[in-house]
This record gives sequence, C-alpha cells and structure tokens, in this order.
Amino acid sequence: MAFLNNWLKEKNSCLENRVKTLEEELENSKTDFENLEIIYKNSSYKCDTLVCENRENLEKKVHYLVKTVDKLSKGQSNFENVLASQNCIFGKAGLGFNP
Repeated sequence: MAFLNNWLKEKNSCLENRVKTLEEELENSKTDFENLEIIYKNSSYKCDTLVCENRENLEKKVHYLVKTVDKLSKGQSNFENVLASQNCIFGKAGLGFNP
C-alpha cells in the first residue's frame, strides 16, 4: 500500500509540474496573441487593400486556369474519340473481303 501511495504522489507531482508548464505556455500564448491582435488592428487598413488586390488577381488567374484545363480536357477527349473512330489502312473489312 505504501508503494502505491508513493507512486501516486510522484505521479501527482509530475502532473502538477506539467500543469504549471502548460499554464506558463498559455500565458505566453495569450500575450503573443494580444500583441498580434494589436499589430493587426494598427495595420489592417494597409493590408486590406493589398489583400483585395491580390484576391482579385488570384481569382482572375483561377478563372483562366479553370478555362484552360477545361479546354485541354475536352480537347483530349475529342482527340481520343477521333483516334478510336479511325480504321487501319490495311483493314479491308466491309469492302467485300473477309477479315
């Protein structure tokens, strides 16, 4: 019983140390977040215009790429259909010859 009690005390002290470490990390994260929030609030008017311009450019590029990929995929399927419908030049089936 004493062994179990000592083991549990050690486990408890390890967990308490871990909780303290996590609380310190949480506090550091809170201060980092607050600092980032202050920076964002102070510079948001500059970033918004850049983000909007970049977003519009990226949307145009995405639209162009989607159209290009669509054309290429349709062209690929059309090309495969043409190849599939071609007959071999040596194939005389249908002209009265036995295959």
